[in-house]
Amino acid sequence: MNIPQKPRIGARISEANARKLDRLCTEQGATRGDVIDEALTLLFLPPLERPEAVLIQNMRRLEDKIARLDASAAFQADLLVEFIYAWLQQRPGPHPFRTPADDARAGAELEALMKRVADRSNPHIWG
Repeated sequence: MNIPQKPRIGARISEANARKLDRLCTEQGATRGDVIDEALTLLFLPPLERPEAVLIQNMRRLEDKIARLDASAAFQADLLVEFIYAWLQQRPGPHPFRTPADDARAGAELEALMKRVADRSNPHIWG
């Protein structure tokens, strides 16, 4: 039975690359020809199909998802603070003669609370 043979080529490479190739062959348990064939296969792939390009694309997608998640979390936190502020304004106070100055003071206190929380959290979210 005839096994089709791969074409044989001769090439000269630097001593440093020859040592690296030999070390890689030993580590991988592969022949020089197999390692060189795999390297050429990767080299001849279109740039967007190379493994590092695929990895970079996946990382960009993940970064976009994380950014959307951060924005969503910031929105939800802002919404919660707004809800608490509205609730604090609408709840009856201990005294029926509450004035707009009381509401302003409550708003200032809530803003101070938000600043304390924001200082402890991610500055990019609260920026």
